[in-house]
Amino acid sequence: MSGGETEKIARLAELVSNDIFSFFRWKKEGPSNLNFTCVKKETHAPMKTKTEHTHPADVVFKYADPYLNKSIYLHTDLKSYAVGSIKLAEIKKALKSLGKTIDCARVSPEWQTRYHLAKREKFEIRGMLFVYNHDDEYDKNFYDHFSDYKGENLHIKDGQQVHIVEPSLINYLNTLLVDINTLRAASTFPKDNYTFYYPDLILHKANGEYWERAATAELIASPYMIIHHKEVRTFCEKANAVAETYSEGYLIYYRRDGSSEIEFRYLFDALSRFQILNANKDLKIRIRVANRYHHSSIISNFNAAINSYVAEWGEDENRKRKLQAIELDVVNHAIPNYKPEAIGWERD
Repeated sequence: MSGGETEKIARLAELVSNDIFSFFRWKKEGPSNLNFTCVKKETHAPMKTKTEHTHPADVVFKYADPYLNKSIYLHTDLKSYAVGSIKLAEIKKALKSLGKTIDCARVSPEWQTRYHLAKREKFEIRGMLFVYNHDDEYDKNFYDHFSDYKGENLHIKDGQQVHIVEPSLINYLNTLLVDINTLRAASTFPKDNYTFYYPDLILHKANGEYWERAATAELIASPYMIIHHKEVRTFCEKANAVAETYSEGYLIYYRRDGSSEIEFRYLFDALSRFQILNANKDLKIRIRVANRYHHSSIISNFNAAINSYVAEWGEDENRKRKLQAIELDVVNHAIPNYKPEAIGWERD
């Protein structure tokens, strides 16, 4: 494979990541595709004696974590692999490089000057490995690769975090975005007036402006994601006025397969704890299943879960009414469709 073709394939992961993360309110900080000088050469590259050592910086994303009340900087390594190249050896190599990179970034004046622009904020630097399968043929559980992992050092130190966004998660997030655009086109989801829902926890209270909260790396990889949105208002040319086309509510993207009613009873419990099911104000609740391999009996399991859950609560009619008003839909699976050939024809 020539260098030009390699560059085009590598750019696929950049295009896909840009498409995905803007909806979740992640912002790109500083320049992309620019190395920075290693300040721990004795530790990170002891075999290099004459030349300086550098670390790659494909892209740095930033978002505000509402529980930690600080900014998270994700120093991201973008990988675009064919199915045959996604192997443990390549994954370990990328993680080792990323571990050294974020270790260096924490103390590098060059990195701080380039990417950490808000000097007074509380912040944390993490790593993120973004593994895009550009030929759409990867159908395995990514973490099965680690069944052969022997515990060798990946150079990720205590207190450091590295998030992995692997092919199935990328496809799930892309499916979510395609569905969001479909709902927006139907005027049933707003363009801007939405927020990612974080319930107050025993040890952590959600901070920050409610309607501006971003999705954390933990939230996008969780079994479900709750999005609270305001009413949708659309300009009607016939009436020459702005009218409400959809009321305020909760949009829940569900990542599990719905193979048992227990799943949904667990979800109902969570919605009750979060004061969504038993709130005084009736808001629409939509559950959108974005699992490529959802169970064939998912609708039956959902309805069975409603019946058993209501029975446990002594046939509470108000709770039954709210549960039966929930809309459950399975969304069409969508994968990113960037291809090396199409990128290759772009003008430089």
